[in-house]
Amino acid sequence: MDENGLPIAFGKVAKSKVDASRIASTKRAAEQETILPPAQSTSSSAVELEKPRRAPQSDDEDEDEDDDDEGEDAEDWVQQRDGDDLPVSHEIVMKDHAKTISALSLDPSGGRVASGSYDYEIKLWDFGGMNSSFKPFRSWECNEGHQVHDVQFSVRGDAILAATGSNQAKLYDRDGVETCVFVKGDMYIRDLRHTDGHVAALTAVAWHPKNYSLFLSASADSTIRLWDVANKRKSKSVIVVKSKDRGGKTKVSACAWSADGKTIGAACEDGAVHLWSASSNFARPNASVEGAHEKGTTTSSIVFTSDGRQLATRGGDGTVKLWDARAMKKPLFTATNLPSLNPEANLVFSPDEKYVLTGTAGSHAGVLAGAAEEEKAKELEKNGGVGGKVVVMKREGLEVVREMNISPFSVVKVLWHPSINQIVTGSSDGSIHVLYSPLTSLKGATLAVTKAPKARAADDFASATSLDRPIITPHSLPMFKDDYGDPSAGGRVPPVVGQGKGGRIGAAATQHVVQGLVRDDLRTQDPREALLKYATASVEDNEWTSAWTKTQPKPVFDLRPEPTEEEKKK
Repeated sequence: MDENGLPIAFGKVAKSKVDASRIASTKRAAEQETILPPAQSTSSSAVELEKPRRAPQSDDEDEDEDDDDEGEDAEDWVQQRDGDDLPVSHEIVMKDHAKTISALSLDPSGGRVASGSYDYEIKLWDFGGMNSSFKPFRSWECNEGHQVHDVQFSVRGDAILAATGSNQAKLYDRDGVETCVFVKGDMYIRDLRHTDGHVAALTAVAWHPKNYSLFLSASADSTIRLWDVANKRKSKSVIVVKSKDRGGKTKVSACAWSADGKTIGAACEDGAVHLWSASSNFARPNASVEGAHEKGTTTSSIVFTSDGRQLATRGGDGTVKLWDARAMKKPLFTATNLPSLNPEANLVFSPDEKYVLTGTAGSHAGVLAGAAEEEKAKELEKNGGVGGKVVVMKREGLEVVREMNISPFSVVKVLWHPSINQIVTGSSDGSIHVLYSPLTSLKGATLAVTKAPKARAADDFASATSLDRPIITPHSLPMFKDDYGDPSAGGRVPPVVGQGKGGRIGAAATQHVVQGLVRDDLRTQDPREALLKYATASVEDNEWTSAWTKTQPKPVFDLRPEPTEEEKKK
């Protein structure tokens, strides 16, 4: 209605489902963050935040405010702590996986999230189509019985590349429909350059930043392969990584392209980091560092800067190192005390590349029982590990400037999308946390958090796990149950059906037939004995042999006495 009481539009007015008050309910608590204040930090480790702009003062105002500089700086720092620089003031949780989030990727527009887990499933989340219930619109098992190790959206966002514990990469469209399965190699060929594909589990994949049809795949068979999407039957090029360990092979745990696509980087389980020129024949690396991280641990991530001059690595030894790609002998900076237990843990640069973000392991790491990682998790718990965190470090110096508590579980994956300015993390409990700021973030989680969940009808059983009322099965109420009484007191024993109960085997459809076959002993019975067991004292009452009484011959017995021994000798 307008100011005169007249309708502005005609027809049915749709009720808006957008509830802006839901944004306030997702605000993070202040105790969830640990921030290093400027008073306690050195000049090299303080966060360089832009001070809030103020309106110009008039001529008649008193300009003697020098004594209040310290108070203003404190107020500015409080405002900075609220999340003006980093989009971490609010948080939503998307939980649908049952195990550790081992793969996470966002499309270039920031509208969709692809997640992979140790529960063998890949799920697709659409911020524009979700409401505040935060549920995926598609879920499928990529490769039966194999954990998902990596998932990557293509540069154009029209395809999804998945790497699992199998030796074959799979390609899907953006809606999760399988379009291609790449060939596997021949495990009996010793020279891996002469086989068409991988012969061991995949560990990581990476799209070419310029050529949208090329991608890399790393594997535990000590090779990196370059593939063309148009040819699924054979890899385009092969990089055989040589190790100084016994056997000359090592597991390639991470791979990456430089931003210009001219350099390929890889990290290995023997602690080495290698760089190749994309235009070379890959016979030997152009740059290599042996022992870049501790031997025997998994260097789980390698990331180039946009100019390609520096790269950062995330090691399983609890360190993050920044390297100069032109001089790889020693790292430029090293950050320690960053425990990592999952071989898929990663690190990312902020959109302006001023910060480096990574996740840390908690006491609940979500690793296999009995493995070496479980022992490390117990050590973390003894040393006071409170849970997984997102650690923000300055690129220059790798000094920690902020720590954000996410959950008691390990933070495995961290992403910071530049288009929507939101930080997405994956934890070992199967939950995905999205950190955002209503002031600086665009779309993404802000689209879904304001939409109220759809009202469910009484007869809507689309999701059995979301039912908030008891399910009454037929004949489960006492009024429908048959009172058989106590069998030990002479009551009637109830029939046993199904899988069995109380040690008795249930009556299946073919059980009677099987029991009859087992008990069939006609082959071992004497037919005469089988008939005589029905005989009675009266011959005429015999049902089966009464017909024989009239036709049987009379027996003739030899009544002569048996001869003695003397008569027999004669």
